[in-house]
Parts: sequence; structure tokens; C-alpha cells
Amino acid sequence: MKSFDWNHETPILELKDVSIQYGTIKALDGINLSIHGGEIHAIVGEHGAGKSTLAKMVANLISPDSGQILFRGKPYGPLGYKGTIDAGIRMVFQKMQLNQTLTVAENLFIANKEAFGSRGGFFSQKKVDRLAETFLRENQYNLKPRTKVSELGLSDRALLSIIKNLYHPPRILILDEALEKLSAQGLDRVIQTLKKLRDDGCSILFITHRIDDLYMIADRVSVVRKGEVLISDDIGELDKISLIKIAYTQFSNLEDHLGQAEEFNKLMKYNEVILKQLPISLIVSNFENRIRMMNGSAKELFSTSSASDMIDLSLEELFQNNPRTLDLLKETRGGKDTRSLYNTPLKLNQGTAMVNIIVFPIFEGTLLIGNMLIIEDITEREQLRNQLVLSEKLASLGLLAAGVAHEINNPLGVITNYLESFKMDKILAEERDSVYAYLFEQINYITQVIGNLISFSENQSQTTELVCVNEAIQNIIDLIRFNGKQKHIQIQFSPNKSEVLNVRINKNEFKQVILNLFKNAFEVMPDGGHIVITTALKVSDSESSVHICFEDNGPGILFENPSDVFLPFTTSKNTNSNFGLGLSLCYNILSRYDGEITVQSDKENGTQFQITLPLSESV
Repeated sequence: MKSFDWNHETPILELKDVSIQYGTIKALDGINLSIHGGEIHAIVGEHGAGKSTLAKMVANLISPDSGQILFRGKPYGPLGYKGTIDAGIRMVFQKMQLNQTLTVAENLFIANKEAFGSRGGFFSQKKVDRLAETFLRENQYNLKPRTKVSELGLSDRALLSIIKNLYHPPRILILDEALEKLSAQGLDRVIQTLKKLRDDGCSILFITHRIDDLYMIADRVSVVRKGEVLISDDIGELDKISLIKIAYTQFSNLEDHLGQAEEFNKLMKYNEVILKQLPISLIVSNFENRIRMMNGSAKELFSTSSASDMIDLSLEELFQNNPRTLDLLKETRGGKDTRSLYNTPLKLNQGTAMVNIIVFPIFEGTLLIGNMLIIEDITEREQLRNQLVLSEKLASLGLLAAGVAHEINNPLGVITNYLESFKMDKILAEERDSVYAYLFEQINYITQVIGNLISFSENQSQTTELVCVNEAIQNIIDLIRFNGKQKHIQIQFSPNKSEVLNVRINKNEFKQVILNLFKNAFEVMPDGGHIVITTALKVSDSESSVHICFEDNGPGILFENPSDVFLPFTTSKNTNSNFGLGLSLCYNILSRYDGEITVQSDKENGTQFQITLPLSESV
């Protein structure tokens, strides 16, 4: 990504006593604002404060009636659209500027014609698609270049409207309420991109009304109200409550002499209308942990028809049947830190729900005035996750199918030939005993192959047992070797035979881990390759452990941090059938048995997974 050489002490953009008026309405009145290079500068204020007008002025879309704008120390006059783009200034509008009839790649091209190398207005469709695909892949934007914009969901359209302005890194990027429509995954990726742009010297003007987003990425903040800049300061110098009171008229009118309880009640009245409509359960308590507000989603979760039934009820009473939640509340009491509890069962009147609980302390200055509890019901999501986990396991079983069929087919052919010989009475009497023994040997082999498959696929209890690592890996290899040959993948297994490598683990889960690694390697090497597996004993002063090394010579992992492949729903493979759960399952399974899995990867040498499990002595 391009870096910009600019003295961070000198503002790259300055607005000096800038004013603009629409009819009788003064949109901006004597604005003074400085934006530095390598800075994310947030503009916050209530609706109609003049934020969007300020953004359009910085983007050179409108000119001030009076005052002066300096860009890199020189007067900033009308440049026209092309001049603004050439100056490195880009704006992402609140209303998305996309051509619905064109593809993702074509929208990227329209916004960056020169970067795509068009000549005389003509361009190669293949080149546009190729460059767009490279840009999306390298930046890990989950969009397909040949998808039409009309087929994208709202969050993907919002993502595209932002990243089309980032193909050629801008000097100044203006975001006008641009992050609100992003999905959680898209928001996380865009925030990483914005921080990288900032670090490379880009100046970002971030217009928002979402205070949490502001604290997530901004370096400085300016509060605009009624066309004036009330304050500009480093984000670390302003706490959330103070910032809200400055930015919004309702808070600034509060009397200084109000007591703690009255101040808190005023704060709640302003938020009440918004908070009650949130699609997530929210409960607000006072400093005594007594409920002061419960929104509609929380009422539905706790099956109460009226929130007034819960007012003044203590949180201890509300969660009396949920000891883990009570422990969380005790940890939070009087503290300044946010506390969380994830994937915990919550006993309710209508049953048990799986939830995430986050407790935010609310401060007025340094004084604790209450707590805000956010409860996210993830019951349906967990059910869906379990279904996806099952899908991942079934996909692994599919990998075994060809190998199992091949392993069974050979002895079945032998049995069929001998039965035909018996039918035609071609087996001599003195040969029959040896033929019977051989037939039983083939039948036993088939039984063994099927038994291995059944033991892997059946839903057995999650009990641990002593598992011989070398034997378990060899069993998997025997089942998939034929599949590997079909894909031109050579599998080499070099076990440590001088030591007995036993671990205590659920055998099926261990097989799932090894099979997921094979499945992952097969998918990234469609044109063939090599897989090498080694096992070893590691001895240290504290403990002995079994070490498994799984290597392939595939294309490597494209992520900046390869360890991200262990995150759920994260995959570097561009396939519709891949949920990005396989390696996450491996990580979770091994963690449950005090094991670990790490990864190293590069394009030249492929990928290497290292598994470590505690050695268990033979019984």
C-alpha cells in the first residue's frame, strides 16, 4: 500500500473561519478545523448539525460563502471531479453510489479507470475481472468480481461502496455515515484497512453518529452542533458520557446541580426510545444494581408483558437461577472494566437459552452511576453452528468414500471369482480348506475397513481413551490413500517407531482432526502435490508430549496472519462448499485435551501444521 510523505505536525487540510448558508439557514458558521496526515478524525453531532455539509466541502463538492480552505498549505479552490480525484481526495457517501446493473469488478473499474489502464475509453473485460479479483483477494474482501451489484445484499453493497475508493490509496478519505450498513465481518475488515491507511499517512475524515465506532478507530474527534465546532480533542481525552453531553442538545441542557440519580434518569430518557427498539436484549441498572430500564427484546427474552414488572428488581433476583451470571455481576461491581460471558446457558421461565452477556459500567466522570447489560440470544446460531459442524464432518466422510469403495472392491472381486469357481466345481477337494481360509481372510478385511468407517461416523459418547497416534493416523491414510492417488497427491508417513506414542483423547475426535487436515490439503492442491506426516516424542523438564507434523507443498495461506485460519468461518479457499470450520474444529478439539495446533505457511514452501498433545503412559 502506498505511503504518503507528509509532516504529521503540519495539517494537510485546514478550514479557517469557513461559513456557508442555504437561504436563511446557516449550515456552517465560522468553522475552524485542522486535519493532519496519518490521522482518523471523527466528526460527530446530532442530525442537522452540518456534518454532511462539512464533508462535501472537504471533498470539494461545494464551496464556502466565506473563509478559507488550505490543502497542503495552499488555497483549496474548485478542482472539478477529475482534479479532486487526481489530488487523492475520495468520499464515500451516505447514499451508496453504485451502478446496480454492473458487476463488482466493473464498479471498481468505473471508479478507477486510470488504475485499470484503460485507453481511449476502451478496456479489456478480462483485465478488469483479473485486476479486481486480485485486489479483492489480497485485501480479503469477501466479494466475487463477476457478481452483479443487484444480486448483492445490503452489507456487501455497503462494503463495495467503500472499497471502490481504496483501489488507489487516497490522501484524504471522507466517510459520511458509511460504516452503519456493514456486516460485523465487513466492519472488522474495513476497520483494519482504515487503520492501515492511517498508518501509511492517509487522512480520514469519519462522519458518524455511532459513538462506539468512533472510539473503535478515531484518533481525534470534533463535535459539530448548529453549524459550529464546539470542541476538537484527542479521543483519549473525552469519556463517552461527556462526549454525548457535548454533542447532543438534550444532554447539554442538563443542569449542573442535578443529583446523581436525576442525572442518570435524564440520560435514560433520551436513550429510551432508541434503546427500546434495539434488536438485542438490553437491561440498564443503577449503581445499586436495581433495574431501571428493560427494552422490548429483553422483555421477550424474560417472558414478561410489561417492563414495569421488573423495575426496581435487583439483578441478583433476576438471575437467581444462573450462578455464572451472578459471578459475572459480582466481578463487575464497582469496577471500571467491561466484563463478558460467552456461550453460557441462561435458565428462563420457558426453558434454557444459549447467550452472550456483556456488562458495561456507566460512569459520570469518575463516579459509577449504573451498569448496562447486553444479552445476545445465540440459541439459533448455536443450532446452526452444530448443523455446520455436522456438515463439515459429513464432508470429511465424503473424502473417505472413494478409498473405502476401492478397499472393499478388491476383496469382493476375489470372493466373487472363487464363488464362481465353486459353482463350476473347479476347486479341487484338497484345495478347499485353504480357499475357505483365504475367503474368510478377505471377509475379515472388509469387516475391518467398514468397522473403521463406522467407528469414525457414528455418534458415540465423548469419552476419552488411550489412542495410539501412529496406528490412528495409519488407519486414516489407509482409507484415503486411493483418493490421494486419484488426485495425484503422494502421502508419506514417517512415524517414530522407537517410542510408544499414546495420548488420552476421544478416538473419533482425534481422527476428525487428522482427516480435516487431509481434507484441507486435498482442497488446496487440486493439481496434485505432496503430504508428509511425521510423529515424534518431545521430552522436557515439566512433561513429555507427542508431536505431529503435517506438511503439504500447496500454495500456502494467503492471510497476513496464518493463524487466522483457526477462527470460525474463516477460509482462504474460494469455494462455495467450504464453511471455514474445519481448522476451527481442530483447534477446539485439541484445546479440550490440553493440546495445541500451530501453523506456519509461505507461498514457496507450502503449509506446516504442528500438533502437540500430552503423552499418556500405556496401561
